[in-house]
Amino acid sequence: MVKTKASKEAMRWADDGAEGPIERSPSDAGNDFDIRMQEEPDGMLAAQKIVQVLKERGFCLVQANAPIPLIQTAFEEAESLWEEGEFKPPIRVHDDRSLLEAQLWSHALQDVERSVWIREGDSKAIHLKNALKLLGRNMADFCAGLGPLLEKELGVRFDRLGQPLLTCYTGDATHRVHIDNPHDGEEGSLPDNGMRVSCTYYINPCWDPEGDNQGGMDIYMTDPSITSSSSSARKCPRTRVAPHMDTLVLHLSERIVHQMLPTTGSSDRWYSLQLWALNGDAMQQMSRKLLAMRQPAKEPDSDDD
Repeated sequence: MVKTKASKEAMRWADDGAEGPIERSPSDAGNDFDIRMQEEPDGMLAAQKIVQVLKERGFCLVQANAPIPLIQTAFEEAESLWEEGEFKPPIRVHDDRSLLEAQLWSHALQDVERSVWIREGDSKAIHLKNALKLLGRNMADFCAGLGPLLEKELGVRFDRLGQPLLTCYTGDATHRVHIDNPHDGEEGSLPDNGMRVSCTYYINPCWDPEGDNQGGMDIYMTDPSITSSSSSARKCPRTRVAPHMDTLVLHLSERIVHQMLPTTGSSDRWYSLQLWALNGDAMQQMSRKLLAMRQPAKEPDSDDD
C-alpha cells in the first residue's frame, strides 16, 4: 500500500484567497491509487470497487497494470510524433458552427494546445503507432465495462466513446481550474456537451518523485452529488496526481473540478491519453441548441394600435 506524504511543493494562492490543502499526494513509490488492477483477479469485482469510489468521491485513481514495455513504446511513439511536428490544437475552426463547437468543448480542452487524435487508419504518422492505438483501445474497453454499473449506481449513462486524444504539456504554461461539462440545464445556459466520464492515462516513464509533478493534475475534493463552482472548489482539499506512467484517472465530467499542473521550460514533455465517455442523446440536443444559438434573436412585434 502506497502511503501519502506531505507535498514538497509550495502553497499557491487563488485570486480570492488561499487554495485548499493537498490532502493526498504521490509518494516516492508513485501515486496514491484507489485501485491496483494487478491486485484484482476478478474484473467484475474490480469494476464494482471503481464505481463505488466514483460514487463516493467523483474520481478514482487506478493503476491500470499495462505491460511496461508497451507503455515505454507508446512514450517513444509520442516523442516521434512530437519530432515529426504532428501535435496541433485539438479543434480547428473553419466556420460558424465549428466556432460554436470549439467554444462548447473549450472547457474540457481549454488547456490542450498540443495534441494528436489517435484514430485507426489515420495519417501516415499515426499509421504505425500501434502501442498508442492499443492503449487507446484498452482505455475505451475499460471505460465501456464500467457503463452498466455507472448507470445503475449513479444514474450516469453513456452510449459511445470518443477517440483517444494524445496530449503534451510542455513550455511555460499555467492552466485553469475547470469542469469538463459545466452545463446547468438553465434556459440559455451552455448546452450539455454529452461528456459523462473523463479518462486520463499517463505514459511518462521519466517521472521524478523529487520533482514538482509538472504535467500532472490537481483534483478538488468536492461533493460529487452536486456541481460546484470553480471558485468555491478551489478552497476544498485536493488530490495531487503525478504524471507517472500507468496512472489512469477517471472522473465524473459533470461534477469534478480539476486543474492541470503548470509546466516550465521546453526540455521536458509530459504525455497523456485522454478519452471521454459520451451520451448520444445529449450530443444530439447539443447540436440542435448550437443551431438555435446561431439564429439571431427574433424582433418583437411592432404592430401599431
